[in-house]
Amino acid sequence: MGSVPTDPYELLHWNMKLAHATYEKGYENIVSLLDNPPSNDLKNFLGYCEAWVHSILHHHETEEATVFPILNEKMDFSHERDQHKELHDFLDKFLVVIKDAREDTSKFNGEDIKELMLSAKDIMFTHFNEELVHIGASKLKEANFTEAECKSMVEAMEKHAKANGDPFLVVPYMRSHTEPDYKNIWPPMPWVLRKLVIPYMLAKKHSGYWKYSPYAMS
Repeated sequence: MGSVPTDPYELLHWNMKLAHATYEKGYENIVSLLDNPPSNDLKNFLGYCEAWVHSILHHHETEEATVFPILNEKMDFSHERDQHKELHDFLDKFLVVIKDAREDTSKFNGEDIKELMLSAKDIMFTHFNEELVHIGASKLKEANFTEAECKSMVEAMEKHAKANGDPFLVVPYMRSHTEPDYKNIWPPMPWVLRKLVIPYMLAKKHSGYWKYSPYAMS
């Protein structure tokens, strides 16, 4: 069972590691499903793929709006910004292909989509891994961030994430890609949201998407 770090310097890394794990899980899941795509349920499957893209974009937008400006006061996160741009080139292309196939399923080509996914794997996973190294507790201490600054970064990130993005996509995606050991503690939220609002209200709008998720919603 996972636990929330008590050291403020570990909070940002811990949150980012869990967030990245949901996107990596989604990537691996989509690539696997493309080997035998559900031809009789393509619109829901493609909607699931679209939710994956929007979740990553929402995560990056949150980072750039709240975390990077603070980190850049004492460190240099221009490399991560450049990685975002490179990754978004792929995500934009992927989203166009997905949307076209949803509008006209005859345009769906699983092999081409999988090839596109595979072409971006190194870019995506390298970014996720390098970013985690850069925001490690030792790096934040070396840069002379205070415990209060570390806490405020995470608080600002959580506040922005909750106030932005499509809650009917990014929230159910996050919950259904979070490992069971962390579902009760990450991200922090009241029991009523975890057990009632998300699975029975937010997830309901696109309920057909989440059959492709690796984990249960609540």
